[in-house]
Amino acid sequence: NEAGATAVELMDGNTLRASVRVEGVPSDWAALPQGTAALLVEFRAPDEDALTDCEQAAASVLDGLAPVFPTVSVTNGFTRDPGTVSGYWKARKAFVTAVGGSRPAGTTLITEDFAVPPSRLSEACEALLALQAVHGFDAAVAGHAAHGNLHFLLAFDAAKPADVERYAAFMEEFCTLVTDRFDGSLKAEHATGRNIAPFLEREWGPTATALMWRTKEAIDPDGVLAPRVVLDRDPTAHLRGLKTIPEVEPVADPCIECGFCEPTCPSEDLTTTPRQRIVLRREMMRQPDGSPVEAGLLDAYGYDAVDTCAGDSTCKLACPVGIDTGAMMKDFRHRRHSAREERVAALTARHFGFVEASARVALGVADVVTRRAGDRLLEAVTGLARRAVRPDLVPEWLPEIPGAASRTLPPTSRAGARAVYYPACVNRVFAGPGEDTGALSLAESVVSLSARAGRPVWIPEDVSGTCCATIWHSKGYDTANTIMANRVVEAAWGWTGGGALPLVVDASSCTLGLAHEVVPYLTEDNRALHREMTFVDSLVWAADELLPRLTVFRRTGSAVLHPTCSMEHLGDVRHLRTVAEACAEEVVVPDDVGCCGFAGDRGLLHKELTDSATAKEAAEVRTRPYDAYLSANRTCEIGMDRATGHRYHSALIELERATRPVL
Repeated sequence: NEAGATAVELMDGNTLRASVRVEGVPSDWAALPQGTAALLVEFRAPDEDALTDCEQAAASVLDGLAPVFPTVSVTNGFTRDPGTVSGYWKARKAFVTAVGGSRPAGTTLITEDFAVPPSRLSEACEALLALQAVHGFDAAVAGHAAHGNLHFLLAFDAAKPADVERYAAFMEEFCTLVTDRFDGSLKAEHATGRNIAPFLEREWGPTATALMWRTKEAIDPDGVLAPRVVLDRDPTAHLRGLKTIPEVEPVADPCIECGFCEPTCPSEDLTTTPRQRIVLRREMMRQPDGSPVEAGLLDAYGYDAVDTCAGDSTCKLACPVGIDTGAMMKDFRHRRHSAREERVAALTARHFGFVEASARVALGVADVVTRRAGDRLLEAVTGLARRAVRPDLVPEWLPEIPGAASRTLPPTSRAGARAVYYPACVNRVFAGPGEDTGALSLAESVVSLSARAGRPVWIPEDVSGTCCATIWHSKGYDTANTIMANRVVEAAWGWTGGGALPLVVDASSCTLGLAHEVVPYLTEDNRALHREMTFVDSLVWAADELLPRLTVFRRTGSAVLHPTCSMEHLGDVRHLRTVAEACAEEVVVPDDVGCCGFAGDRGLLHKELTDSATAKEAAEVRTRPYDAYLSANRTCEIGMDRATGHRYHSALIELERATRPVL
């Protein structure tokens, strides 16, 4: 602090060792000695010279330390690399993820924070860890060391009286320890709340507490404002109404119900959020068998939770404990399939070439019908079919659905190819914007760009009839998913010459599917083949391999981007921006950008999901005109077309236009 640090964060050894469960945290932290602690120190300054002065001021502090683990050795033990900095902050923030997420299933998690004078920080940490151990709680502490602010977690089963008594005994001794021994604050940066209410007078004394009561009664004589939250004369207020956490599906058991997932959820404003989906499952488990509440929850859960989940798994990215509620909903979809539905799905996977060709024919017929009779006829026909079968099985006709793609892909040669190009089935079925007026298709654009950059690609002749398997994965059809996942990996192994060439995929959701989601469904032999192959999203291929070798001849004025949820999972959003910045003078990513909820074909099954998911982003996009509306996934582009009234297209089509030589 005296050296001028902006932040000094503490992690004890147990926290460091537990943090290795979090992706990106160094795995060798698991072997750190028992008594280790770590400080994450950050300095900030307005310019390079001032920052150098900060590092020199801190050097004398570091010189007096003998670390048990090597520090970052860049300049006086500090780093300025943004990636490294971000990684260490992620490790520090992993406290709740690592410790809370590993608690036993069915236990309630309580997070607490307190403050002591910074000069007594070490003593307070040791006392807290000892107290946790005495009462049978996992001992771990982290916090804002610069300010003497410490955090800890307590996990226990609120349904067991013995666990509640153990928790009560801990809180009694903890509050005495903080107030009497350290003259500290029972709360630091978080609100007092019910858990500390019984101990308020112990910290503030009878005179100050009486003044609080008089103020409360003067302002709120009827006690309607946050009743019994901060001020409560019940000495056991912190034990009243403790929430039990029944065990549910293992994937959801670690949920601490923090709600971090909610802003990312496409169905947030329509039905339920990931947190609510899990809370509702827990409430079902609390109910006695056959209760009216259980029956009502089960009746509503099918649509409100399962059907209207986009399955995009962006909740996993936001969740402190990495819960994939989308995967949980896909499993529920699988469980409710009839044996006949599973057989039909498997049949479509085995004969996908016929399905693909039929889809193109159907789109061609639909295009003729809509040109002559408008969209109402098809809307009525599909509406009747949905009522007769099931809305979650029969897609609805939307006016924004494009026509059929060409049956032929652009000619390519295997000789001299630098990569195998895999046009996703969605791009083999749906035409791209403007194709009916002579614009290049996405496949033609990728082939042309790659040849122009001296990195030609080859499209296998037998690519039709294969798929990344996401179609069945998203619906929970495990047998069909397994059939196609193994077929496409075996085919890709042959196409790429046993992994000698990368496989470039032109839809971000399909890249995610081929690179990651197919793996659990592969045979052991095919998993070995999969490990030998490299799957590259076409955006990454364009940004890293093509763009440095291309000349931009023309740029449009402005472009607005829609990064897809698959790009977020793959870490490819920056590549979309890189490609767009080569094509446009101004590039905008809306503040309210998020998953469009189209989710393959979910937007055709439940258009209300896409309407709700895109509402905020679309309102922002419509505030001004743009010269180009760009994304990199055909169905997401259809969803954004519907939401905004503007035609979205692949950033690679835009790049082809920008780098096409001027004649």
